Amino acid sequence: SGTELIYTYDEQVDRAGITALLQDLAAAGIRFKDLQTTQSSLEDIFVTLVSDRK
Repeated sequence: SGTELIYTYDEQVDRAGITALLQDLAAAGIRFKDLQTTQSSLEDIFVTLVSDRK
């Protein structure tokens, strides 16, 4: 149906975050129909770290 872009960033390091990405996409003439964002909870991060150690 369409193309998907997954953008991951660390809010503590990259203060511009998603705003800079959206500005860059607009400047490049890239348009999109839908935007979905998610934020990992501390529990999600912990589970990922623990499962990566196995």
